[in-house]
Amino acid sequence: MRDWIWMVAILLLAGCSTDDDSTLDASKFPGTKFTVIGEDLNKVYQFSYDSEMASATTFDLTLDMGVETDYLTLRQTGDLLSFYSFFQGKFSIALKELTTGDIRVFEDFYTNTPERSITWGINNSSNVFFGYFGPFDSPNLGLQDVQLEGPESEDVVVDFNVGATFDPMLFDERLYMPFRDNLGNYKLTFYDLDSKVLGPTLSFGLDSFGFFITQNGDLAIIKNDSNSTLELYDALDLSFQESIVLNITLGSSIGAIHDAILIGDELYFNFIYPQPSRFVEGPAIYNLNTMETKLVDIGGLVNQVEAEIEKSVLLINQVFDPLQRIFLIGYGTSGDVVEGGVMVASETGELLDLVSLPFFPTYFVRN
Repeated sequence: MRDWIWMVAILLLAGCSTDDDSTLDASKFPGTKFTVIGEDLNKVYQFSYDSEMASATTFDLTLDMGVETDYLTLRQTGDLLSFYSFFQGKFSIALKELTTGDIRVFEDFYTNTPERSITWGINNSSNVFFGYFGPFDSPNLGLQDVQLEGPESEDVVVDFNVGATFDPMLFDERLYMPFRDNLGNYKLTFYDLDSKVLGPTLSFGLDSFGFFITQNGDLAIIKNDSNSTLELYDALDLSFQESIVLNITLGSSIGAIHDAILIGDELYFNFIYPQPSRFVEGPAIYNLNTMETKLVDIGGLVNQVEAEIEKSVLLINQVFDPLQRIFLIGYGTSGDVVEGGVMVASETGELLDLVSLPFFPTYFVRN
């Protein structure tokens, strides 16, 4: 994801300048709220917007938290944002609680050693969980549970002879970990943060999969095989509940999916457009009962925005907000000035709001 952001920046910019203030356009409908993380070539920002309160606030996270534009990754757990960075063999993490605004920075809190080859990290407010291969050059997958403010750490063996790991997810005091063994079998298990033990392991054979948590709190598995299916499991014990055949190939990433939401029988996701196309992906809604897919007219939205701002745009990311039932679509403009913005669209594809920003929006905070 970080590489994609900078590819967008290179495509959009010939040269750059920055501005301290966001341009706030009038909302066509009251009640639009969102928080987005973004960056220019020098700094990382948080922008919080509320059209009903006529409020738009920008935070300089580089100044406030020391987050540089080359940070490794951004994690969100509830209202907690965590920025990881790595320098000279050591990991640092900067935390911000969005509700309170509290900031904590742990510089060089973890030293990478040859004993553990770190493959990913994820955290809550008290602990960081590192997935790693080890000890040393072994293909065994382990998990290290490290206290942020304390001396304790624990190691758990997840599985032996593992070939690859994929993006994990924290939900309801469980850490879900997807991986593939050396025989090509795709698997999923979880680590209970309270009991500090592993749960059962699901094996999907040679079928790769993505997963997310539904609005009902179930674990949804999307298999990326020729006969695409969506399977529902109890998120607490991984017991099987239901299998639903899909007549569309979602092309989801392997591991945790952060841009899919299942509400009742409606699956909100990002549709992958066949190439060649101007757009790589765009918002879509799939009905599990009728098996119909509704594509938001992303081309029409972009044309409308380009006519209004008189600049061409390149889409960066998009996500569905289930609380407001709106699509949030981030874009950057081409030219020699760092400019971006957020389109707010309805489920039917109507442009509800347009907010211009003096940086590229790279991550929408999930509600």
